[in-house]
Amino acid sequence: MTDEQIRELINSSPGKAHRLIFDEYYNYVYTIVFNSLKSITSREDIDECISDVFAEIFMKYKTDSGHEGDIKGFVASISRNRAIDMFRRLNSRNVVSVPIDGEEAVSVPSPERVDELAEKNEASHALLDAVKSLGEPDSTIIMQKYYYGRSSSEIADFVNLKPAAIRKRMSRAMEKLKKILTDMGDER
Repeated sequence: MTDEQIRELINSSPGKAHRLIFDEYYNYVYTIVFNSLKSITSREDIDECISDVFAEIFMKYKTDSGHEGDIKGFVASISRNRAIDMFRRLNSRNVVSVPIDGEEAVSVPSPERVDELAEKNEASHALLDAVKSLGEPDSTIIMQKYYYGRSSSEIADFVNLKPAAIRKRMSRAMEKLKKILTDMGDER
């Protein structure tokens, strides 16, 4: 559906327009928010941020708002801004204020949290590298299943294979991944 059709639908049936926007842009919003927050928060916080994004879209995207641009850009900017807001809010919880010689307090990140984040980030990169080393379509199948939580049927549509083939490839890919990760652990 085009932007113009969505604007017309908002005037005639806002509920249908909101449902259409949600269905059309959910994966896009999820990708932006997930990639921004995956290393510092839980799945529940990511879902909360996604809900906030759509609430803001539904409140602000109106035909009389003066917004003339592409709705995809509008959705992307709200997604990015809400993810940044949540990132800042979550990081502000992990800061310790330290006064220096009677001057104003300086905010210093808590060393325990930095270590945890660095270790988690290193492990995430190692896992991602291992998944990428599987090659296509196995790496895509694993990413779609375990990073995005998609079913075999959804993945089958995405990579043009049958769901049964997806399940078989996933099983084989997981065995390869297990071996790769075991070998990486032995090297350390």
